Amino acid sequence: MKLQISYNLPDLNKALEIALQTAEFADIIGVGSLLLLKEGVKAIRIFKGAFPNKEIFVEAKIIEKAPDAITMLAQAGATYISVLAGAAHNTIKKAVETAKLFDAKIVLDLQDAHSIGQTSLDAKTIGIDMLIINRLPHKPEEALEIESEWHSARENTNLPIFITGKIDRSNIHQIIALKPQGIMVGAAITRATSPKQEAYYIKSLL
Repeated sequence: MKLQISYNLPDLNKALEIALQTAEFADIIGVGSLLLLKEGVKAIRIFKGAFPNKEIFVEAKIIEKAPDAITMLAQAGATYISVLAGAAHNTIKKAVETAKLFDAKIVLDLQDAHSIGQTSLDAKTIGIDMLIINRLPHKPEEALEIESEWHSARENTNLPIFITGKIDRSNIHQIIALKPQGIMVGAAITRATSPKQEAYYIKSLL
């Protein structure tokens, strides 16, 4: 099970400072949407320069203008680029086609999928490389719904599935029990008193 650490802070210097402390525990380095909005492709270039041997996931959540967006992000050093499942079919198709030109990979974020099962079933045919389930329980009574969504995706695809969404010590064991290919952790590490210690702890569970 892989660990992606998401550095989703508006302060690029602070994000990089924390990354330098914790990147050794990350299989994938995540440039979060907030950091991307604040700094643009500059953030990707800086992270790729700092960690040339790490894969870079860019939380772009693309919904339109896929060819131009994918080109900019891939040229900046992105390995994985997220596209929203609710985007038009042609947008997703163009994202996949463009990513192949740069040896980048498209990750479909199921956050706004109309049907998780059907979207997961169709994803491999379209050329998607990975899926993200982005709906984690914030209350105990929501746990069954989340498990239902997980099974809807898992039973309809053999693509890798990562889980994200406020993962921390309170729910990480439940997430691990589902056996995803990876988890994406952000604030639990970046806002910890000791980011390095928290990253080590989470990595040790995987």
